[in-house]
Amino acid sequence: MPYFANTEGYKLYYEEFNPHSKRCTVILLHGFASSVSFFKEQIKVLKEYYRVLAFDAIGHGRSDHPENINISNNIRNDILRDLEDLLNHLNIEGPYGIIGHSLVGGMIAQLVCKKHPEDVKFLILLNSGYINTDNVIRNIFYNLLPYMIRMNFLDALENSIGKIVDKTIPFIVQALSNSLYNLDMTKEELYMHIEDQIFRMINEIKNYEPDWIKCPTLIIGGRLDNFAPEQMSEALHAKIPHSQLEIIDMAGHFGPAQRNDVYNEIICDFVRKLK
Repeated sequence: MPYFANTEGYKLYYEEFNPHSKRCTVILLHGFASSVSFFKEQIKVLKEYYRVLAFDAIGHGRSDHPENINISNNIRNDILRDLEDLLNHLNIEGPYGIIGHSLVGGMIAQLVCKKHPEDVKFLILLNSGYINTDNVIRNIFYNLLPYMIRMNFLDALENSIGKIVDKTIPFIVQALSNSLYNLDMTKEELYMHIEDQIFRMINEIKNYEPDWIKCPTLIIGGRLDNFAPEQMSEALHAKIPHSQLEIIDMAGHFGPAQRNDVYNEIICDFVRKLK
Protein backbone atom coordinates (compact mmCIF):
# COMPACT_ATOMS: atom_id res chain seq x y z
CA MET A 1 0.00 0.00 0.00
CA PRO A 2 1.42 3.44 -0.91
CA TYR A 3 2.40 5.87 1.82
CA PHE A 4 4.34 9.11 1.94
CA ALA A 5 5.81 10.95 4.92
CA ASN A 6 4.61 14.45 5.68
CA THR A 7 6.85 17.21 7.05
CA GLU A 8 6.26 15.98 10.62
CA GLY A 9 7.32 12.45 9.72
CA TYR A 10 3.87 10.87 9.89
CA LYS A 11 3.03 8.28 7.24
CA LEU A 12 -0.04 9.17 5.20
CA TYR A 13 -1.88 6.65 3.08
CA TYR A 14 -2.87 7.56 -0.47
CA GLU A 15 -4.38 5.94 -3.53
CA GLU A 16 -3.68 6.84 -7.15
CA PHE A 17 -5.49 5.57 -10.23
CA ASN A 18 -4.85 5.85 -13.97
CA PRO A 19 -1.60 7.83 -13.52
CA HIS A 20 -0.90 7.92 -17.26
CA SER A 21 -4.16 9.64 -18.22
CA LYS A 22 -3.63 12.63 -20.49
CA ARG A 23 -6.62 14.35 -18.91
CA CYS A 24 -6.43 16.43 -15.76
CA THR A 25 -5.98 14.91 -12.32
CA VAL A 26 -9.03 14.74 -10.05
CA ILE A 27 -8.24 15.14 -6.33
CA LEU A 28 -10.68 13.79 -3.73
CA LEU A 29 -10.80 15.29 -0.22
CA HIS A 30 -12.78 13.45 2.45
CA GLY A 31 -14.49 14.96 5.48
CA PHE A 32 -13.83 14.82 9.22
CA ALA A 33 -13.63 11.24 10.59
CA SER A 34 -13.82 9.78 7.07
CA SER A 35 -11.26 8.29 4.65
CA VAL A 36 -10.40 7.52 1.02
CA SER A 37 -12.81 4.57 1.04
CA PHE A 38 -15.77 6.95 1.23
CA PHE A 39 -15.19 7.81 -2.44
CA LYS A 40 -15.01 4.26 -3.76
CA GLU A 41 -18.09 4.65 -5.96
CA GLN A 42 -16.84 7.93 -7.43
CA ILE A 43 -13.39 6.45 -8.03
CA LYS A 44 -14.91 3.60 -10.05
CA VAL A 45 -16.26 5.97 -12.69
CA LEU A 46 -13.65 8.72 -12.60
CA LYS A 47 -10.62 6.45 -12.96
CA GLU A 48 -11.81 5.29 -16.37
CA TYR A 49 -10.94 8.69 -17.83
CA TYR A 50 -8.94 10.72 -15.32
CA ARG A 51 -5.95 10.40 -13.09
CA VAL A 52 -7.50 10.17 -9.62
CA LEU A 53 -5.73 10.95 -6.35
CA ALA A 54 -7.05 10.60 -2.80
CA PHE A 55 -5.41 10.33 0.61
CA ASP A 56 -6.31 9.71 4.23
CA ALA A 57 -5.72 12.90 6.22
CA ILE A 58 -3.53 12.63 9.29
CA GLY A 59 -5.45 10.91 12.09
CA HIS A 60 -7.85 9.32 9.59
CA GLY A 61 -8.19 5.94 7.92
CA ARG A 62 -4.91 4.13 7.31
CA SER A 63 -2.72 7.18 7.90
CA ASP A 64 -0.79 7.61 11.15
CA HIS A 65 -2.80 8.68 14.17
CA PRO A 66 -0.83 10.95 16.54
CA GLU A 67 -1.04 9.78 20.14
CA ASN A 68 -1.56 13.26 21.59
CA ILE A 69 -4.50 15.17 20.14
CA ASN A 70 -4.18 18.94 19.91
CA ILE A 71 -7.72 20.04 20.72
CA SER A 72 -7.20 23.44 19.10
CA ASN A 73 -5.22 22.51 16.02
CA ASN A 74 -6.99 23.59 12.83
CA ILE A 75 -6.46 20.51 10.70
CA ARG A 76 -7.34 22.29 7.46
CA ASN A 77 -3.87 23.88 7.52
CA ASP A 78 -2.19 20.50 7.99
CA ILE A 79 -4.29 18.79 5.32
CA LEU A 80 -3.67 21.57 2.80
CA ARG A 81 0.07 21.37 3.46
CA ASP A 82 0.03 17.56 3.18
CA LEU A 83 -1.87 17.74 -0.11
CA GLU A 84 0.73 20.11 -1.52
CA ASP A 85 3.52 17.78 -0.38
CA LEU A 86 1.77 14.77 -1.93
CA LEU A 87 1.37 16.57 -5.26
CA ASN A 88 5.10 17.37 -5.20
CA HIS A 89 5.90 13.78 -4.22
CA LEU A 90 4.01 12.48 -7.27
CA ASN A 91 5.13 15.33 -9.58
CA ILE A 92 1.51 16.37 -10.21
CA GLU A 93 0.98 19.86 -11.55
CA GLY A 94 -2.15 21.78 -12.47
CA PRO A 95 -4.60 22.03 -13.91
CA TYR A 96 -6.50 19.63 -11.66
CA GLY A 97 -10.04 19.24 -10.42
CA ILE A 98 -10.94 19.23 -6.71
CA ILE A 99 -13.83 17.29 -5.17
CA GLY A 100 -14.47 17.86 -1.46
CA HIS A 101 -17.04 16.18 0.75
CA SER A 102 -18.66 17.47 3.93
CA LEU A 103 -17.69 20.62 5.81
CA VAL A 104 -13.98 19.92 6.24
CA GLY A 105 -13.28 18.34 2.84
CA GLY A 106 -15.37 20.99 1.12
CA MET A 107 -13.74 23.88 2.96
CA ILE A 108 -10.24 22.61 2.19
CA ALA A 109 -11.24 22.28 -1.46
CA GLN A 110 -12.34 25.93 -1.41
CA LEU A 111 -9.05 26.96 0.20
CA VAL A 112 -7.07 25.16 -2.51
CA CYS A 113 -8.86 27.45 -4.98
CA LYS A 114 -7.73 30.44 -2.90
CA LYS A 115 -4.09 29.40 -2.62
CA HIS A 116 -3.67 27.91 -6.11
CA PRO A 117 -6.28 29.60 -8.31
CA GLU A 118 -4.26 29.11 -11.48
CA ASP A 119 -4.07 25.33 -10.93
CA VAL A 120 -7.72 24.48 -10.23
CA LYS A 121 -9.70 23.62 -13.35
CA PHE A 122 -12.96 22.87 -11.53
CA LEU A 123 -14.39 22.56 -8.04
CA ILE A 124 -17.07 20.12 -6.88
CA LEU A 125 -18.54 20.40 -3.38
CA LEU A 126 -20.53 17.45 -2.07
CA ASN A 127 -22.80 17.97 0.96
CA SER A 128 -20.59 20.84 2.00
CA GLY A 129 -20.98 24.32 3.44
CA TYR A 130 -19.23 27.45 4.67
CA ILE A 131 -18.41 26.38 8.24
CA ASN A 132 -14.93 25.47 9.50
CA THR A 133 -15.47 22.50 11.82
CA ASP A 134 -11.76 21.93 11.48
CA ASN A 135 -10.66 21.09 14.99
CA VAL A 136 -11.95 18.86 17.72
CA ILE A 137 -13.66 21.62 19.73
CA ARG A 138 -15.48 23.11 16.75
CA ASN A 139 -16.50 19.71 15.46
CA ILE A 140 -18.00 18.63 18.77
CA PHE A 141 -19.81 21.95 19.13
CA TYR A 142 -21.35 21.69 15.67
CA ASN A 143 -22.37 18.06 16.25
CA LEU A 144 -24.22 19.10 19.40
CA LEU A 145 -26.42 21.58 17.53
CA PRO A 146 -29.94 20.47 16.61
CA TYR A 147 -30.99 20.31 12.99
CA MET A 148 -33.18 23.41 13.17
CA ILE A 149 -30.16 25.53 14.15
CA ARG A 150 -27.98 24.04 11.42
CA MET A 151 -30.67 24.86 8.85
CA ASN A 152 -30.38 28.58 9.60
CA PHE A 153 -27.03 28.66 11.33
CA LEU A 154 -26.18 32.35 11.45
CA ASP A 155 -29.74 33.56 11.97
CA ALA A 156 -30.26 31.09 14.80
CA LEU A 157 -27.03 32.10 16.52
CA GLU A 158 -27.43 35.85 16.07
CA ASN A 159 -29.51 36.41 19.18
CA SER A 160 -28.82 33.29 21.23
CA ILE A 161 -25.15 32.41 20.76
CA GLY A 162 -24.28 33.07 24.40
CA LYS A 163 -26.94 30.70 25.71
CA ILE A 164 -26.08 28.02 23.16
CA VAL A 165 -22.35 28.15 23.99
CA ASP A 166 -23.05 28.04 27.75
CA LYS A 167 -25.24 24.97 27.33
CA THR A 168 -22.85 23.09 25.04
CA ILE A 169 -19.50 23.70 26.79
CA PRO A 170 -20.04 21.07 29.55
CA PHE A 171 -20.83 18.46 26.90
CA ILE A 172 -17.75 19.48 24.90
CA VAL A 173 -15.58 19.04 27.99
CA GLN A 174 -17.14 15.64 28.62
CA ALA A 175 -16.46 14.55 25.03
CA LEU A 176 -12.85 15.77 25.34
CA SER A 177 -12.23 14.02 28.67
CA ASN A 178 -9.74 11.48 27.29
CA SER A 179 -7.70 14.26 25.66
CA LEU A 180 -7.39 16.54 28.69
CA TYR A 181 -5.01 14.62 30.96
CA ASN A 182 -1.88 16.41 29.78
CA LEU A 183 -3.54 19.77 29.23
CA ASP A 184 -2.07 22.45 31.47
CA MET A 185 -5.23 24.50 32.02
CA THR A 186 -7.55 25.24 34.88
CA LYS A 187 -11.25 24.55 34.39
CA GLU A 188 -11.90 28.27 33.92
CA GLU A 189 -9.12 28.56 31.34
CA LEU A 190 -10.42 25.53 29.46
CA TYR A 191 -13.95 26.97 29.35
CA MET A 192 -12.60 30.30 28.07
CA HIS A 193 -10.49 28.51 25.48
CA ILE A 194 -13.46 26.53 24.16
CA GLU A 195 -15.59 29.67 24.06
CA ASP A 196 -12.86 31.50 22.13
CA GLN A 197 -12.65 28.72 19.56
CA ILE A 198 -16.39 28.76 18.97
CA PHE A 199 -16.64 32.53 18.65
CA ARG A 200 -13.67 32.59 16.26
CA MET A 201 -15.46 30.00 14.13
CA ILE A 202 -18.64 32.06 14.06
CA ASN A 203 -16.76 35.24 13.12
CA GLU A 204 -15.07 33.38 10.28
CA ILE A 205 -18.48 32.31 9.01
CA LYS A 206 -19.92 35.82 9.17
CA ASN A 207 -17.05 37.17 7.09
CA TYR A 208 -16.80 34.28 4.66
CA GLU A 209 -17.10 35.44 1.06
CA PRO A 210 -15.28 33.03 -1.29
CA ASP A 211 -15.04 35.52 -4.15
CA TRP A 212 -11.65 34.05 -5.06
CA ILE A 213 -13.35 30.98 -6.56
CA LYS A 214 -13.35 31.72 -10.28
CA CYS A 215 -13.32 28.19 -11.70
CA PRO A 216 -16.44 26.26 -12.79
CA THR A 217 -18.09 25.01 -9.61
CA LEU A 218 -20.66 22.30 -8.97
CA ILE A 219 -22.47 22.11 -5.62
CA ILE A 220 -24.48 19.01 -4.72
CA GLY A 221 -26.59 18.83 -1.57
CA GLY A 222 -28.95 16.25 -0.11
CA ARG A 223 -32.58 16.89 0.70
CA LEU A 224 -32.29 14.70 3.81
CA ASP A 225 -28.87 15.94 4.96
CA ASN A 226 -29.09 16.59 8.69
CA PHE A 227 -25.40 17.51 9.09
CA ALA A 228 -24.95 19.99 6.23
CA PRO A 229 -28.56 20.84 5.35
CA GLU A 230 -29.52 21.80 1.81
CA GLN A 231 -29.75 25.42 2.97
CA MET A 232 -25.95 25.41 3.29
CA SER A 233 -25.57 24.23 -0.29
CA GLU A 234 -27.97 26.98 -1.35
CA ALA A 235 -25.94 29.55 0.62
CA LEU A 236 -22.72 28.36 -1.03
CA HIS A 237 -24.38 28.64 -4.41
CA ALA A 238 -25.27 32.25 -3.62
CA LYS A 239 -21.72 33.01 -2.46
CA ILE A 240 -19.89 31.41 -5.42
CA PRO A 241 -20.59 33.22 -8.71
CA HIS A 242 -21.63 31.14 -11.71
CA SER A 243 -21.85 27.94 -9.66
CA GLN A 244 -24.24 25.11 -10.49
CA LEU A 245 -26.50 23.78 -7.73
CA GLU A 246 -28.12 20.35 -7.53
CA ILE A 247 -30.20 19.16 -4.56
CA ILE A 248 -30.78 15.39 -4.56
CA ASP A 249 -34.01 13.91 -3.22
CA MET A 250 -33.76 11.02 -0.75
CA ALA A 251 -30.09 11.73 -0.10
CA GLY A 252 -28.53 12.37 3.30
CA HIS A 253 -25.08 13.57 4.28
CA PHE A 254 -23.50 10.47 2.79
CA GLY A 255 -25.35 10.90 -0.47
CA PRO A 256 -22.26 10.18 -2.63
CA ALA A 257 -22.32 6.63 -1.20
CA GLN A 258 -26.08 6.29 -0.63
CA ARG A 259 -27.14 7.53 -4.06
CA ASN A 260 -23.89 7.14 -5.95
CA ASP A 261 -25.65 6.55 -9.27
CA VAL A 262 -27.29 10.00 -9.18
CA TYR A 263 -24.22 11.79 -7.81
CA ASN A 264 -21.90 10.13 -10.32
CA GLU A 265 -24.13 11.00 -13.24
CA ILE A 266 -24.23 14.68 -12.24
CA ILE A 267 -20.49 14.80 -11.56
CA CYS A 268 -19.54 13.14 -14.84
CA ASP A 269 -21.94 15.28 -16.84
CA PHE A 270 -20.50 18.44 -15.26
CA VAL A 271 -16.88 17.44 -15.90
CA ARG A 272 -17.52 16.26 -19.48
CA LYS A 273 -18.93 19.67 -20.42
CA LEU A 274 -15.74 21.47 -19.36
CA LYS A 275 -13.38 22.43 -22.15
